[in-house]
Amino acid sequence: MITVGKLAKRFGLSRSTLLYYERIGLLSPSARSASGYRIYNKEDGIRLRKIKTYRNAGLSLEAIGNLLDQAGAQNAGLLRLRLAELDQQISQLRQQQISIGQLISGLGDVEPVKIMNKADWIKLLRRAGMSEEDMHQWHVEFEASSPEAHHSFLGWLGIPEQEIALIRVAINSE
Repeated sequence: MITVGKLAKRFGLSRSTLLYYERIGLLSPSARSASGYRIYNKEDGIRLRKIKTYRNAGLSLEAIGNLLDQAGAQNAGLLRLRLAELDQQISQLRQQQISIGQLISGLGDVEPVKIMNKADWIKLLRRAGMSEEDMHQWHVEFEASSPEAHHSFLGWLGIPEQEIALIRVAINSE
């Protein structure tokens, strides 16, 4: 059993953060001392560790409350939704990165901005000795072992969603 200050220190948070979590119903002390101090037990620490893990994953406090109060199967759905949001944000950031690189190049900057794209990736694979069939097999294996990661990687290369869909349909129809 520890106090709010010690619990906050243990998790690298401020005391006011834990008090805020209490105010919004996210984390409550399991008891109070005779003098009114908040007292947290091991289960409270476990709950706070989950809260911190979910915050590190970029989840809102409201979503965290829902995750902590729901069953595991529902949690997977909320986490998949967050993952999809992140994929979308990464795609948008990638497009911004490409646009900024083009703007810099257009300004005549002497230091070229190098961003890996589909054409560069294909050149790299060819220089490594991969044939068209090898590259196709690489896609097949990547898609089979981790479809979401394959999709994210193709997006990272700056390939538009329509083209990604065509690649994945062609691979999955074999």
